[in-house]
Amino acid sequence: MIIRTPLFIIFFLCSLLSISAQELPYLSEIAVPDSIAVKSYSVLRTEFYDLSVISNSSLDSLVLELKGKELIKRATKDENKFDVAKFYLTLDNARGSDYDILDYILEYTRANKLDDNYEAALLQKAIALYYDERIEEALAVAEEAYEFSNKTQNISNKWVLKNLIGTLQVDYGNVSTGLKNLKEVASIYVTGEVQTIHPYNTDSYNRDVLASVRYSIAKTYFEIDSLDKADYYIEKVKMYANSVGDKDHFDSYLGLKGAILIKQKRYIEGLNVTHQYISNDLKKRDDELSHSFAMQGIAYEGLDLTEKATTSFLTADSLFVAAGSDYYFDELKQTFDYLLNHYKNEGNTDKQIEYLNKMIAYEKSLGSIKESVSNGVVSMYTIPELTAEKELLIHKLEKEKSTSNAGVILFIILSCIGVIVAIFQYRKRLIYKKRFDNLKVALEKRIKNEVSSPINTTSKTEATIKSSPPQLKSTETDKIKAGLKTFEDTLMFTEENITLKSLALQVGTNSSYLSKYINDKKSENFSVYINDLRINHVLKLLYSSEKIRTYTVSALAKEVGFSNSKSFSNHFKRITGLSVTYFVKNLEDIKEPSAKEKDDNVIDFLERINKTG
Repeated sequence: MIIRTPLFIIFFLCSLLSISAQELPYLSEIAVPDSIAVKSYSVLRTEFYDLSVISNSSLDSLVLELKGKELIKRATKDENKFDVAKFYLTLDNARGSDYDILDYILEYTRANKLDDNYEAALLQKAIALYYDERIEEALAVAEEAYEFSNKTQNISNKWVLKNLIGTLQVDYGNVSTGLKNLKEVASIYVTGEVQTIHPYNTDSYNRDVLASVRYSIAKTYFEIDSLDKADYYIEKVKMYANSVGDKDHFDSYLGLKGAILIKQKRYIEGLNVTHQYISNDLKKRDDELSHSFAMQGIAYEGLDLTEKATTSFLTADSLFVAAGSDYYFDELKQTFDYLLNHYKNEGNTDKQIEYLNKMIAYEKSLGSIKESVSNGVVSMYTIPELTAEKELLIHKLEKEKSTSNAGVILFIILSCIGVIVAIFQYRKRLIYKKRFDNLKVALEKRIKNEVSSPINTTSKTEATIKSSPPQLKSTETDKIKAGLKTFEDTLMFTEENITLKSLALQVGTNSSYLSKYINDKKSENFSVYINDLRINHVLKLLYSSEKIRTYTVSALAKEVGFSNSKSFSNHFKRITGLSVTYFVKNLEDIKEPSAKEKDDNVIDFLERINKTG
């Protein structure tokens, strides 16, 4: 069953836009670019509000933040406190509401006697508390805002708050008063009084609001088992959805209509509608789908389709867990009870304990568990009874384990293996940690000091190279050396499909000379030379850029020229002794350094890692 976004939030966004140098708090630390700073106040103000109404998926939040920062600075300088408050409110809404900034806005508007803005900030805080499921606090703040609206005579806000308060009262358990408020909101749209209250709303917008309020009323009646009234209001939503082709409202209709039919024990009809709701292409949250699969399980149970009922209830439970296990609804009781009995029949003690725990958690969250089963018998559960049954099962399970020598021996063996594995993993982590720390120190030193040549080593290979006579002419050697330096400095090695032949052409020599130079001077073959350059470069990128760390392994490989992620991972492990994911994970607490790299010479990390473990 779909849970639609409450309409008071849409109301609020509209009312927020219609109401109308020192260091300032809660603003971006990023400097405002000239492209924004040069614009006139009126133009910038219009652009800011136009940008703020874009959906979050399309919103360029950084641009909005910087425009808001510039506007607040100018409004503060001109002592335009009304605009300062509005800009702050808009920024907070775009950020998803932050209690610190909301409290700052409330204090600012109270101190400067900006009644309209103070009322808007109260409303915004109430909505934020509602989304955080702090219902009692949200209701208190909303009621304060409602009382304040009597002072400001802001009739538009007053009805927005009545809608919010009605929704909160229903959630808080004061259903009759909540329904009364919601019906009063619906009545102003039916009678046309809304044109006076919200004169700037279009007719199509008002009809959409009415459908949403009616959905809220229908859902409330459903939850208190007034199914005929719930059906009356949800059919009104369907009529609107069909008349304008609104897929979202029709999806809401399907979810709630299917649940109403199943509660009315019209199982076949309810299953058809619920299946249509679950299978349509509109995206739904896990908690919404959990509710619908629970209703589906109830229908299958009513039809004595045991296997299908079990599958649906298990799906409902898994979606409930995926949603965060904090969205409790009445039909979840029957879900847990059914699955508990299912595992009793199977003799699965562990699963019985699991579902007893879930039923106890439900009991603590929503009160006594009352289950209407298919034969009409009502099963009552209390926390002591559930706990006693759970303890009996645990005792039985422990007794079974204590009488099984084989089980004890197996447990000891597995424990020993676990200890050995843990020690091995611990030693492995220490080695990786040491490698990472050495690598980090090398990168810090290199970036800080801007080293312009590779780290010297004392390997036997290098000693041999120094003692061997040169076989290339000095002019040719100088040309290759200069060409390779340009190749490295310009990061051309990050391009894919680099070959010895293509590089020789760029340097201005032939493949044989270039290969011999790389083998003699770099102490490695062409392939290793290129891949070492790439790994060295990606190490510096990862260390220096928090954004690069968000890339996938495939994206990192492509960034530095590897044709596939497997080859990249292998070379990374060969040089550093660490996996890519391990290295990135351990860089999470490292911020971007202020200094930027100036060159990209290869660091002989393999030599250093081999020396340190």
